[in-house]
Amino acid sequence: MKKYQLRMKRNTCIGLLLMVFVSGIGWAQNKKELILKVDELEMEVQETQAALSASKQEAARYKAEMDAVNYQLEELKTTNASLLQNLTNFTELSSKKTDNISKSLETLRTKENQLKTINDALTRMDSVTLALLTSFKNGMGTDAKTGLNNGAVTVVLDNSFLFNEVDKNYKVVENAIPVLEKIAKILKEQPTLKILVETNSNALEFKALKLTDNWDLSALQAAAVVRVLTETFAIAPERMQAIGKSEYGFDGIETNTKIRIQPPYEGFYKTLKEMMK
Repeated sequence: MKKYQLRMKRNTCIGLLLMVFVSGIGWAQNKKELILKVDELEMEVQETQAALSASKQEAARYKAEMDAVNYQLEELKTTNASLLQNLTNFTELSSKKTDNISKSLETLRTKENQLKTINDALTRMDSVTLALLTSFKNGMGTDAKTGLNNGAVTVVLDNSFLFNEVDKNYKVVENAIPVLEKIAKILKEQPTLKILVETNSNALEFKALKLTDNWDLSALQAAAVVRVLTETFAIAPERMQAIGKSEYGFDGIETNTKIRIQPPYEGFYKTLKEMMK
């Protein structure tokens, strides 16, 4: 009995030892598997972290690109608004320029018409002046010098021919009357033209004359020519003017009398005045 009990205890102990041994072997196997599992998990974690880092970098790149696109979009919006405003301003300016061009064209047409009117008037005056000059050259021959001076037809007569004693006489001598008659005949062909008689004298002494100076003498000699043309040859006195220039006349010391026939400036100035209204 006692041996049996001992055998049983020994068997029990052996069994327990076997169980512990077997359990130890199983635990060691599980530990190894756990270590492998942990290593696998750590690798997965590392891979996940690497993927996460790459994803963060990709997200940052996408965000930077998006920010750049948004910035460009805002720039485009601003540029577009500016272009629209410029287009509006250009349209308004273009409309104003069109109106200004129309007004300028109308003004130019008006100016062209005015210039044409002035040119026509000048042409008429030139025609009258040329015809008058031709008449004097043909009619006077060598009896007097004729030409144009400041736009006026001018007939020049020497004072020694008109007055003989140029230092004393202020009455037209008989020998000069036929020449003045030729002049009067031509003047009657243009009854609307004004006539200006200018005389300059250069008397050195006035002891025997009831005159003060050459102003007196020149004025009296010019008036004498006018008097012959009006009283003897019936030239309308309202057409005539007499001017004495004394020794300060435009021909220096040369003494002569100029009969100037003015172009029809009054009609020309009247035309200009009407255009300026």
